Amino acid sequence: MIKYCDHEWERSGEPIREVIGDLLETTESVACDIQQILEEKYSDYDEAGFETDFASDSCYAKLGKVSSERLDSMWATFVTSLKQEARYINNTVKATLDGIFRGLDTLQTVGERTVIIGGGPGSGIAHLYRARWSRNHNELEQFITLPDRELGPPPHQFSGANRMSSRGISVFYGASSVDTAISEIRPPVGCHVVSAKFNIIRPLRLLNLPALNDILDTGSKLDPEYIVRLEQAAFLRTLTNLIVKPVLPGEEDFSYIPTQVIAEYLADSEQLNLDGILYPSVQLDGSLTGGNYNVVLFRKASRVNLMALPALKDCVIDFVRQCDEDEWEPDICVTEMVDTADISSHQDMDWDDLHPENRDSREPSLEIDLSSVCVHQIRAARFEFSTDIVSRNKHFFHSPPPSDSDPRDFGPPR
Repeated sequence: MIKYCDHEWERSGEPIREVIGDLLETTESVACDIQQILEEKYSDYDEAGFETDFASDSCYAKLGKVSSERLDSMWATFVTSLKQEARYINNTVKATLDGIFRGLDTLQTVGERTVIIGGGPGSGIAHLYRARWSRNHNELEQFITLPDRELGPPPHQFSGANRMSSRGISVFYGASSVDTAISEIRPPVGCHVVSAKFNIIRPLRLLNLPALNDILDTGSKLDPEYIVRLEQAAFLRTLTNLIVKPVLPGEEDFSYIPTQVIAEYLADSEQLNLDGILYPSVQLDGSLTGGNYNVVLFRKASRVNLMALPALKDCVIDFVRQCDEDEWEPDICVTEMVDTADISSHQDMDWDDLHPENRDSREPSLEIDLSSVCVHQIRAARFEFSTDIVSRNKHFFHSPPPSDSDPRDFGPPR
């Protein structure tokens, strides 16, 4: 504009010499020398009459926001490839996830939240809650008699497709509170739900998805990889919303495929050595300050230390107790019936002996707190929703004559 126009034009941004001086934290004279060297080095690009990137009059301004367009495009290709091309052996999937999660354990965040957090004894996540709703009274009695087995991870042959696990892969889904656990299973009104607390009995490493929203990438702007890390950080800030996006009933099997693959990728990463993922609740406010979050423990960390509890046939279950002659109140109690004549020959049953092929070599990570087992009757469901009013309007227009009409037909004579 200066070269070919008569108009005055003032450049915006910082002069190149000041930018170099700020980046290198050096004096003005040194910055000027470097600018001249760079301008001479790239002068071959000035043959068409345009300035080089390091011309003495050039100015620069900071980017207002780092674009994650490249990784957004990779994510879209990743989802499409999984759903429509190849699911089990897919180089596109691996390349995408390698780019998204590389160096994940070294990322820093604003504030005190960390990307990798600990769970277990003495940590902020020392226990998790599980809940199941029963379809009938017999199932309810089974749940409260053997809660460690019935509320723990299901056997692999009964494991369905879920947000972080595919069909046949048994993992442990836990919640931060009873309210969250009940909300996540979406029980029908009128049913009974059994809940329990499971203590985490050994240290675990968890990926803290909400912390990805506060990633702070630091480094030198002279590092060629810096802009790549900035793009990665920008994309990871949006990843939590992509992973926990609500899925409509009936669409779970298909829509959960990307998140299932991500969970398997993270569970298999030797570098990260993760035991599970902490993610916001989909049904409730998922902020950590609100205490509503979920944790999925991968198969390697989802074994429950089973207790020697009696079978349902050896128990009597009371649901009420008489507090007065004509008054009864709820009082659920499981009573084990022990025949004293058989005490000497009674031995705890080794459940693995029944099915040797199912012997589990994993180290137990969880143990149920029997005093926490509760039965809840679902009386009502409450929904939070937004409201948008639908307005109506009428638009009048004059349509052109049909294409097969005579072009000399200009309508009725006036």
